[in-house]
Amino acid sequence: MADLEHPWPMVSVAFLVYNRRDLLRESLEQMLYRSDYDRSRLEVIVVDNASTDGSAAMVADEFPDVQLIIRDDNAGVSAWNDGFAVASGDFVLALDDDCYLPTSGLRSAVAAAQEHGADLVSFAVVSSHDRQYRFTEEYRTGLLSFWGCAVLMRRAVLEALGGYDPEIFVWANELEFMLRFFDRGFRHLHCPEIEAIHLKAPNPWVKSWPEREARINARHFGYIAAKLLAPGDAAAVLIALVLRTLGDGAVLDRVAFKALPDLFAGFALGLRRRRAVGNRELSRVYRRNFHSFSIPWWWSSPRAVMETLRGELARRVLGSRVGAPTIAQRRTQYVSARPRFYPTSRSVLEFAGPGGRREGA
Repeated sequence: MADLEHPWPMVSVAFLVYNRRDLLRESLEQMLYRSDYDRSRLEVIVVDNASTDGSAAMVADEFPDVQLIIRDDNAGVSAWNDGFAVASGDFVLALDDDCYLPTSGLRSAVAAAQEHGADLVSFAVVSSHDRQYRFTEEYRTGLLSFWGCAVLMRRAVLEALGGYDPEIFVWANELEFMLRFFDRGFRHLHCPEIEAIHLKAPNPWVKSWPEREARINARHFGYIAAKLLAPGDAAAVLIALVLRTLGDGAVLDRVAFKALPDLFAGFALGLRRRRAVGNRELSRVYRRNFHSFSIPWWWSSPRAVMETLRGELARRVLGSRVGAPTIAQRRTQYVSARPRFYPTSRSVLEFAGPGGRREGA
C-alpha cells in the first residue's frame, strides 16, 4: 500500500506480446513516457510469448529498464502468469501488446480502486482509429467479466487465484477468472469513464463469424460452465449453449453448427477439471444473467422461434427493415433489463466470500 513518503502505490505493468513488435513499442512509449503516474512507482514487465518478429530484441534494445521474460512456447493468455509471478507492485496492470491507458488513466484507476476498496478495476475499451467507438459496447461484459486487454488488479488477488487458467488459450479467460474471483469475495469496480486505448480499427458486430472463433468460444463456455457452476446451473447452461449454437447456425451462419462438438468436448473437460464455486448464489447469477450463458429469448416458445426466423429472413433475403427485433437488438434489451450487472456508469459488484464475508475483511 501507499505510505507517507510515497503517496501512490507501486504498480507493475505487465504486457503480453505475440508478434506485434511495432504496436508494443507504441504501447510501451505511452505507459513509460506519457502516463502522468509517478515513474518511480512503476515497474514494467514484458512477457514475450515466443514471438518471431523481433519483439523481444526490440524491447531489449529500446527499453533496457523493462523486465523482459522470453518464452520458448506460445501459451496464449496464460503466459501473463509469468509476468504476474515476478510482479512486485501493490497493483498489477495487465495490458495487451496493442493496448494502453491514456495520460491520466492509471492514476485515475488506482485512485478509484483505493476509494472503493476494489480488488479489480475494468475499463471501457475504445479504438485508436475512432475514439467514439467502444469495443466494450459490442460485447458487453459489464461487472460479470471484463475485456482482458486492459485490467488493473491487486497483486494479492493474483496470488490468491493463481492467474489465468492454462486450459484456456485465448478468449473467455476473463470469465473463468471472474467466477473464481467473486467466489473468494473480491470486489470488482467497473469504470467506463476510464478508456483504455486499443490500437485496432473498429469491428462492428456482424451476423457471421469465422469458424475458428465460433469453435473456440463454444469450447470455452462449455468448459467454464462444467468446471465452475453448480450441477443444476451447469446443466442449464449446457442446454442454453446448445440452443444458442443451433439458433446461430440456423439464423446467422451455418458455420456455427461446427461448434457443437467443441462445446461438448469443452464441457467434458470442465467436468474432469471440476472445482465448482462454493457460492450457489454466484452460480445462479451467472446462469440467469450472463448473456452468453442464458437461453436465447427466441427459444422461449415455438412462436418466438418462428418470429425470429421470419424476421431474419425478411432482413437478409428481402432487405426489409420491418419485423421482429433483431438478435442484436434483443441482446441490448437483455443487458438493459439488468443494470445491476451491466451498468453504464461507475459501479461495484461483490459476493459474500468464504464464511459469508468479503475476502480480507
